[in-house]
Amino acid sequence: MSDIKILQEKLKQNPDDYQTLEDYAIALSDIGENEESLKNFLYLQSKFPDNSKILYNIGIILEKLKYIDKAISAYKRAMDLSPDDTDIMYNLANAYISKKDFNSAELLFLKVVENDPSDANSYFHLGEIYSKQKQHDKALLYLVKAIENNPDDIIARFYLAYEYKATGNVDKAIENYRQVLLQNPDYSWAYYNIALIYAEKGDDSRAADYLDKTIRTNPFDLEAIKLITKIYSKNKKYALAEKILKKAVHDLPENADVVYMLGQIYKELNNNINYLRCLQNVLTKEATFSGDIEELKKEIAALNKNENS
Repeated sequence: MSDIKILQEKLKQNPDDYQTLEDYAIALSDIGENEESLKNFLYLQSKFPDNSKILYNIGIILEKLKYIDKAISAYKRAMDLSPDDTDIMYNLANAYISKKDFNSAELLFLKVVENDPSDANSYFHLGEIYSKQKQHDKALLYLVKAIENNPDDIIARFYLAYEYKATGNVDKAIENYRQVLLQNPDYSWAYYNIALIYAEKGDDSRAADYLDKTIRTNPFDLEAIKLITKIYSKNKKYALAEKILKKAVHDLPENADVVYMLGQIYKELNNNINYLRCLQNVLTKEATFSGDIEELKKEIAALNKNENS
């Protein structure tokens, strides 16, 4: 018999067993029955209006249901009853982040870590808030603390690498992005961000290597495809660019930009037949073309004129 059914049987025997009813409401939420869970918690609240735990759980369910303002209201009432409860503070702060009220969230997360200096998640969220506000020194401080308290937090380490890059410490940035990849070799954004650093340094070979790894882990990363094509074209490695773009055309069949880029490679290879075919193909997907469609038509007309002259 499932836990839900066991709890239902217990409630049949004793409908006034409020602890079982609370367990039942939590179990309902765990299986995604949030509306039904909320009904039970609201009934419990009518019986125990000053119970902060019940209000806290109501806030959780409301958040799951995307009623963020109502969730904030429930959390705040719970905090009024239990002002030192760090779980309530943490959830309320997260709800404020959902509303982009970073100042309110910041104050609560600071209070959480004051009460619990080992709370890695709160350190991370403080780092995240300061990163969004471009307060890089503060972001670095709290992201380092997050990783000190939870070395396996891959998202905190990714943010930390980003912040090192933002403050000009590219060696530390690369070091931390590589640490991310040790933890998760399929983290395509880490490959891409390392590639950007090398591209900015003018190290085309390393940039292309990491862009290739980006595309292998995420074949749909259009920015990586564009950048590696630009690098290969600059270095006249047209065969490599063609290989990347032909695969991109296969993986992104409705994307006109990759077809256009492939056309430009055929132009460099003096393969006017395939160049023209690509440009004409772009016209059939013009809704996804980021360039000027009138200029494209002029390019096709000029190519046809040259072919017929």
